[in-house]
Amino acid sequence: MADLTPEDVKCLGLAVGIDMQEPLLTEVTHNINAIRDLIDGVDLPELVSVEPLSVIPPHLRSWKEE
Repeated sequence: MADLTPEDVKCLGLAVGIDMQEPLLTEVTHNINAIRDLIDGVDLPELVSVEPLSVIPPHLRSWKEE
């Protein structure tokens, strides 16, 4: 899997309302790519049978968690 660029990470952040600037953007990009590399090495065949859950950002929820 190709690494995400800082521009990719910035766009993903903006999509969820986070505007990252340097030097944080470089650090977050590095960390996300490292996590993706680790996850690539995980082999859990049983995950294929699990239905994914949708993720709803807190600001779009009609209810609030306490």
